[in-house]
Amino acid sequence: MLTLEVRRRPGTSVEMHRIPGPSATVGASSGNEVVVRARGVYGRHLRLLEKDGAYHLDLFRGIAAVQVNGREFGGGTIVPGDRITIGEATITVVDAAPVSRSLGAEASADSLMPMSAVPNGDPVGGPTSSAPSSLPTTEVEYRVLRLAAYRLCREARSAEELAIELTDFLDRELPPTEWAVGEFSAASGFRPLASTFRENPALPPSMVQEIRAGERLARSESVTGVLTLVVEPASEGAGSVGILVRESPRLAARAVLFVEELCHLAGVAFTTLLGREGEAMASPRPASEAAAAPAPVPEASPAEIVLRSTDDLKKIIDTVEREVIDRAMRRVEGNQSRGAQILNISRGSLIAKLKEFGVPDYRYLRRERGRRN
Repeated sequence: MLTLEVRRRPGTSVEMHRIPGPSATVGASSGNEVVVRARGVYGRHLRLLEKDGAYHLDLFRGIAAVQVNGREFGGGTIVPGDRITIGEATITVVDAAPVSRSLGAEASADSLMPMSAVPNGDPVGGPTSSAPSSLPTTEVEYRVLRLAAYRLCREARSAEELAIELTDFLDRELPPTEWAVGEFSAASGFRPLASTFRENPALPPSMVQEIRAGERLARSESVTGVLTLVVEPASEGAGSVGILVRESPRLAARAVLFVEELCHLAGVAFTTLLGREGEAMASPRPASEAAAAPAPVPEASPAEIVLRSTDDLKKIIDTVEREVIDRAMRRVEGNQSRGAQILNISRGSLIAKLKEFGVPDYRYLRRERGRRN
């Protein structure tokens, strides 16, 4: 049995993880057997597996070497007492007795369960959590997810922490898929800050070209699923934020719309967080100069303004609901049937909400497009 002692960063408490099976993955995503949320830890970082009567450490493709006992280590045998350093986190191997030896001939079927049935990443004696059995389908369910996403963006302390939290959130709420949250630039393409991809995906040139041309969403289908990249256009002085997903099976239109909303929110949050980090790294300015040239504040959406100013749930929900409907109707150019399908409500309900919230008639976008063509 493999027993690990995990310390997320110096000075924090220690967590004990006992792995009853022959292998375990380690990373920041909740899909791992050992979840380590710390700076420098990717969504899926490394795998520990039994091989030839001992435990071995293997890195996922594209992951740089870790440190074992203070030296760079690209993979190989590990033994009790080894200290594995990943970013700020330290993992100490307490016990590494192979399962084939520790299990007797009378081992029960439960002790031989596949790793897919073992609770993911919960400390020994801690509560277990299971992934949702199905994707959200109703507007009420998406409303709950939206409020949870706002909370994550509001409470994050750094851009990297926010990327890890959003990746974990999407991995937990919209399975089975692979996710990555990071930065997009026209020069270097997409650079993930946090990822649950088992292998770093190579973006097809056509997707990159679409994003460079101004599209917010680009898709490419292959035998492994649908690769989708959603990018929020860059704010002044900041890079573009991107969410990359391998849809397997393909996500519903309502789920994709939610990912677009989340990307927009993440873009605002990233701009704020990167601005704070830049100010912290910059040399202090005289008080008179700071007062004369205040740092620009990124423009917040109506939903963010309401969320920050009140805890009145009705006001928050009404504001968010109007913003979602407005965004959907702009996207479908005022087509009420398509808008109702994306929002997962009836056309009659949509018409009533359009009147209630005073959403503009976006059919003029179709007329303008027709004149341009």
